[in-house]
Parts: sequence; C-alpha cells; structure tokens
Amino acid sequence: MEVEWVVFDAVGTVIDPEPSVAEAYHRIGQQFGSERSLDDVRSRFAAAFSETERKDAAAGTGGLTTSATIEEARWRYIVAEVFPEVEDGEGCFQRLRDYFGEPTAWRAFDDTLPTLHSLSERGIQLAIASNFDERLHPICDGLPALGLFQKRFISSELGFRKPSPDFYRAIVSDLKADAENILMVGDGLQNDVEGALAVKMNAVLVDRKIGRSSVVDQDVPYGIVRSLTELQGLLS
Repeated sequence: MEVEWVVFDAVGTVIDPEPSVAEAYHRIGQQFGSERSLDDVRSRFAAAFSETERKDAAAGTGGLTTSATIEEARWRYIVAEVFPEVEDGEGCFQRLRDYFGEPTAWRAFDDTLPTLHSLSERGIQLAIASNFDERLHPICDGLPALGLFQKRFISSELGFRKPSPDFYRAIVSDLKADAENILMVGDGLQNDVEGALAVKMNAVLVDRKIGRSSVVDQDVPYGIVRSLTELQGLLS
C-alpha cells in the first residue's frame, strides 16, 4: 500500500501514564482523605471507565458525539465513582484533571521517537488521533518525542469519539488524501482498527502485551505488530 499519512492513537500506542493511572489516582485520592487501597482504586477505576464505554455503546452513534463539556462530565463521573467518600469531590476531580494534563504525567514509549523519526525521514506525514480533550495539546508540546506530529485530531474538538465513522471521516477530509493512503495505528481493535477500516482507511493493531509477531493475516484486513519498531518493518 502507498502510505502518505500515518495516524497514531495516543494513549497505549505512543504514550502511557507514568506512574500508572491507578497509582496517580491512589496518591491524589489520599491527599483528599481517601483510605482506599491501590487495588481497590484500580478496580473501581476500571469499572467506572468500562461503564462509560458501555453507555457509549448502548447509545449507538449518538453516544459517540462529544465535546469538551461532555468529556469533562465523563471524567467527573469516573472520579466520583472511584472516590465517593471524598468530601471535596470537586477539588479531587480538578486536581486529577490538572495532573493528567501535564506532560510530566506521561512518558513516550521507547520506540515512539525512533519510529516517528524514521517515518518522517522517509517522507511519510504524521498525525495523532485520540479520544481526549484539549489537554492533549500541552502534553504533545511538552514531550519531545511527539514534536514530529504535523496534525492533531482530538475527539472533543472534532465532536465525535472513536470509533465513530464521523471521527475518521473528519481526518480524511482534513488530510486531503485518499482514505486508502492513510494508515491508522493504535492499540484498540474497535476504536482504532475497526473504526478506520469502516471509512476505507488502512489500519495496524499494536499489541504490546500478547507478543505476537508482525503479520498480515489473510483472515483479517489489518496488520498486527508487537511494537512500533515492527511497524517500520511492515511499512518498508
């Protein structure tokens, strides 16, 4: 395939929180009087986050429309579910919101910068596309590895969340390229891969945990790589 643009998902693909989300919630929750264990915080966060995803899915296409206000409400709900006992729930929410908007809360994977640099040197244009909000801008500005992205597509600004076809149509329209010449790379099968394929973009799934070799399976219309380093080989 001829690739003009490679569009990367953000969290879990090119960046990850450090320390983990659960550890950050646990520490900040303690500052507001929470006595929950780290394991409890982790399980409550996972349950609350999954519930927001379930509600989106149940609402169908309408559940995938979004805005800065909707995204803020989403995270306010999650924080309240993790720490229902905290008296200053709003203060806890704001502290967590501010924390995850700082570049220092995130790290770029070791293979991010080398991969982006290699693709850029080959004349491939780069973009980032995420179910996030305006906080992604300072994160990208503050992490040198993300400085090579020429475009940023953020759900709260586009008005749609992945895997909405409208999210991906907005990308195709903005990049002014044929959909088949745009490659979406992400760690989410539904959000990143199936969403992109629905509008005829190409897609590659990054599976860092399973450790499968890079393949282009005849039974699936996308590639699978264990790392962004393997992505370079898939595109060579």
